[in-house]
Order: sequence, then C-alpha cells, then structure tokens
Amino acid sequence: MAKRFQFRLEQVLSLRKQVEDVRIRELAQAKNRLLEIEQALKVHAETESEFLGTYSEMERAGSFNADQVMVYCDYKEWLRRKEKEYRNREKEWIKEVERRRQEAVRASRQRQLLDNLREKQKSKYEKDILNEEQKFLDEISSIAFVRRERAKKMTVVN
Repeated sequence: MAKRFQFRLEQVLSLRKQVEDVRIRELAQAKNRLLEIEQALKVHAETESEFLGTYSEMERAGSFNADQVMVYCDYKEWLRRKEKEYRNREKEWIKEVERRRQEAVRASRQRQLLDNLREKQKSKYEKDILNEEQKFLDEISSIAFVRRERAKKMTVVN
C-alpha cells in the first residue's frame, strides 16, 4: 500500500491561514470603526441642521440679545471644530482600512501560494501513485501472459 500524502509545509500553511483570518478580522474591525465615524458625522450634520434651523427661527422672531449671539457663535464654532475632528478621524480610518485591506490581501496571497504548491504536490503524488499502480498491473499482466504461454507449450509438448 502506498504511503499517505504528506505536505511538508502543512504547519506553515495552517499558520498562514490563521494569519489571513486575523487580518480579515482586523479589516472588518477597521471598516466597522469607519462606519461608526460616518454615522457620527451624519448625526453631527443633523444636529447642526437643527441648530441652524432653531437659530434662523429665533432670528426671524427678533428675540436675540448679545449673550445669545455669543453663545450661538461659540456653539457654531464648537460644531465646526467637531466636524473637522470627525473628518480628520474619517481620513485616518480610511487610510487604516486601506492599509489593513492590503495586509489581508498580502496574507491571502501568501496562503494561496502555499495552497497552490500543496495542490501541485498532491496532484504529482496522485500521478506517481497511478503510475506505480499501472506498473504493478502491467507486471502482473506480463507474468500472467508468460504463465499462459508456458502452459500452452507444456500442453503442446505433452
């Protein structure tokens, strides 16, 4: 019986599969973080829109004093800084998502490289086994043929 197929780099392949899984999880986490920031930006835009709507109504009613104008200006400035902060974080996480995507692709390629090597070695192994089996069957056929021929000669001689 032929020996079982063994890929000598099976442990390395297993490790690369684990690394690929980790990189994919990291990419998913980065995408999730980016999504959270995008959601915060939407909420921020809604808050700003509500604030500006409220301010324009107060402006139309003419119920403003100097303190309210100062508070309005301070709050508007705070909203602007907050949006800028969200935009900066969004840019950072877009870069981070891309970096992690590249790492995941790299890990996937490294794993695929070993997978392909394993498949090539396995197909070569299977081909070798088939060749050995064919040689064995050919040898048995040859032996059987020789025996039949000898038996025919023995029966003709007798």
